[in-house]
Amino acid sequence: MMSHSDVRVRQITRVLMVVLPLLIIAGSIVAYSMSMSASNQPLPTQAGGSSATPEEIEIMISQGWKTLHFGAVVTPGEPGAYDDARVENPAVIRDGDTYLMYYSALSSSGEWCIAAAKSHDGLSWTKIGAVITAAMLVDAGYDVTGVWQPCVVKEGDLYYLFFAANLMQSWGKRRDTIFLATSYDGVNYDLVGPVLYPMRKGMEQAVWQPYVTKFGSKWLMYYIGNDYRTVPHTTRIFVAESSDLYEWTRLGMALQHALGEWDLRVFGLSAMVVDDVVWLAYSGERPLRSYAMSIGLAFSADGIEFYRSYHNPVLLKALEGEKARISDTSMMWEGGKLRIWYDGFDGQTVRIFYAELLPSPVNIRQVFIHRSVSYPNSITSDWICGLYDTIRIYFHATTTGWVWIEIWSEEDQEFIESWNFEYFESFYLGYCYYYYQPCKQEIYTLELAPVRAFRIVFVPDTSGTAEVSCWVVLS
Repeated sequence: MMSHSDVRVRQITRVLMVVLPLLIIAGSIVAYSMSMSASNQPLPTQAGGSSATPEEIEIMISQGWKTLHFGAVVTPGEPGAYDDARVENPAVIRDGDTYLMYYSALSSSGEWCIAAAKSHDGLSWTKIGAVITAAMLVDAGYDVTGVWQPCVVKEGDLYYLFFAANLMQSWGKRRDTIFLATSYDGVNYDLVGPVLYPMRKGMEQAVWQPYVTKFGSKWLMYYIGNDYRTVPHTTRIFVAESSDLYEWTRLGMALQHALGEWDLRVFGLSAMVVDDVVWLAYSGERPLRSYAMSIGLAFSADGIEFYRSYHNPVLLKALEGEKARISDTSMMWEGGKLRIWYDGFDGQTVRIFYAELLPSPVNIRQVFIHRSVSYPNSITSDWICGLYDTIRIYFHATTTGWVWIEIWSEEDQEFIESWNFEYFESFYLGYCYYYYQPCKQEIYTLELAPVRAFRIVFVPDTSGTAEVSCWVVLS
């Protein structure tokens, strides 16, 4: 039996094991009806030139989301292929009736390149092949050993492909530098050269993962800057501005880590503009140096000062194939929903996944989707954040075990076990939180102070491996 000195209430229930009790089915109907109402949200129009109001930004950071994970859509190639080791860093654009994806590809021989694929729906992809290689840059006189992290925009008939390469600098260090290449067909590219160099000192000692979007009459480039003066090195998101996509002026920092939060370091990003609001999707790491990441959103009226969503992270590591990390997004607003491509890592293989976020009056998170765990190991969810009146948890596992909830303590800066019980069947569990007064649980009695973040933990019995699924409805 699991215990903790800080446990306030422990309720134990023993009932007969069932596969999917009627209560779970009822809960599924509730969640399904919520998702249907969510899909009827109005469709924003694409970017204009004037800034959004503070009220519009407040609406965006308060917006609830229903998440849907669709699984891997691009996987490593056959042995001997240019992408047989890794596929990651997707960048997707819609070009007429075709979707084009550019991504980082690694071969088993250790060679990085930028590859392309095409699709009619954004889900089923046909690989085109490598479009940028390190050899192309070496032939042009640049001392690099790899290329990665593409972003493409199309202006008129010309495709502009931005990417990072580890260029040898004049001070003797090999540092990521942002390059540009152009094409008239999206496949055959001509190298332009570096457009943004790292700085020898300061917060941008390497610059990488560019993402470009148009904001009014200007182009904005968001990118990661590495500060090697700290251990581990600090990563921040910066922004630069251009009128022609060739000459760029640095504007400063757009987003950095937040102490005591889920995003102790910020990584892979993408950006777009909808209704004069700049949307930024980014990856947050916790614990430090773990590279365990989930994905959040931030919004800006001017492209420089960003405000995080109240409900970050909005996309969790739910699938088995993404259990170690999700990061490096590409996003598009289409059909009344946010479409997101991202890379996921299960500890062995990096693949490109796809998910959708639907605007919703409540937050619905897929927490675990057929995740496996074996005794004595436990499975722990990502942070689930936000101030809610009601939290409903839907949980199912294929074996018995123990499940508990951990509440984030602002005072201790750690998660504290709040409640647990012995798991024998699938269940629907709802908490009704009434702030500044005792909280009554819908099924069991539980008193809690108001919470800002919690997570769900499960450990199976010694009987073997469990397959776990869980989602939450937050309102």
